[in-house]
Amino acid sequence: MNWETAKNWLIGLFLILDVLLLWQLSSSRQLNNGYVESKSDLLANTKTLLAEHGLTLATDVPSKQPELSSFQANVATPSMKTLQQAVLPQAKHVQFANDIGQTQTDVGQIVMSPAGGWQVTFVPPKPLTAQRSPLSYVYHGSEYEEDAVTSSPQQETFLQSYKGYPIFDARVVTSQTKRALNTYTQSELTSIVPTGSPKPVISALDALDSLANAVDKTDETENNRILRVDIGFARKVPLYQTGVSDNYWFPVWRVVTSNESYYVNAFTGEVEIAP
Repeated sequence: MNWETAKNWLIGLFLILDVLLLWQLSSSRQLNNGYVESKSDLLANTKTLLAEHGLTLATDVPSKQPELSSFQANVATPSMKTLQQAVLPQAKHVQFANDIGQTQTDVGQIVMSPAGGWQVTFVPPKPLTAQRSPLSYVYHGSEYEEDAVTSSPQQETFLQSYKGYPIFDARVVTSQTKRALNTYTQSELTSIVPTGSPKPVISALDALDSLANAVDKTDETENNRILRVDIGFARKVPLYQTGVSDNYWFPVWRVVTSNESYYVNAFTGEVEIAP
């Protein structure tokens, strides 16, 4: 046997083996660096984290991550005369009590709230039909859309919309029967001005992870099913400011459970109980 030739062959084989091993290691690192968990894996991880904190996901999770900006706005304060002419236009006998924020008429009344907003009562109640929904009797009703998850046949909720997204704390809440609208309360925003440029929000799954880490329902048997997750806006009042003009509305993920709702800041993940 020619040992010199055999030695050369062995050296060549080892070199080839080293090259193959280096290539395999490099490919593995590239795969690991570029690996992204699938949506199903991410959803499973979130469900596990929620379950560890006593929460159950009972709804679909939105996959969209729009680019949104916060905004500054004013709470609407229309005059009582403006409201009366808009929602009780057929009134013949009208009495304004400006000192207490109340309008009394022969067909209903309007009571202003010191915190902003108002309540309208119809006498007699207004008829509801397939062609006339509660919003047809509401001041600027076309700016609102139904919030199906928080509505019931006796109390419908409608949310003001801004750029196609709901403002969760600018709402109309009705008191009604199947065929008649008795009263409603309303709040509205005006002079909406964006603050800053739009930027991507965190995902709904990230928002649910933040909720799970902030809320624990392991000792509760009720109010632990998540029924809805949606994106919109909610007011945030800076701690060092108190004026209405200093209020800002931020994009939030709203997480609705059986008896409670949470706002998860769509930029920071901060969790608050919705008022």
